[in-house]
Amino acid sequence: MPERILLRAHFTDLLSKAQKAVAEYDRLAQSTADSKHRQVLSTLAKDQQRQVELSERLLEIVDA
Repeated sequence: MPERILLRAHFTDLLSKAQKAVAEYDRLAQSTADSKHRQVLSTLAKDQQRQVELSERLLEIVDA
């Protein structure tokens, strides 16, 4: 039981950080005029979105 609490806290923290990173990369991508930079930042946002999805899935597993 205590392990689940620790895992839940850890995965919740990961989820929060990943969500913030997605938002920041999206914001930066929209604010740049350079198409190469926009593409790189959009790719980073997509990668972080996958991290969000993974963290959500891990939380589902811990809560099951």
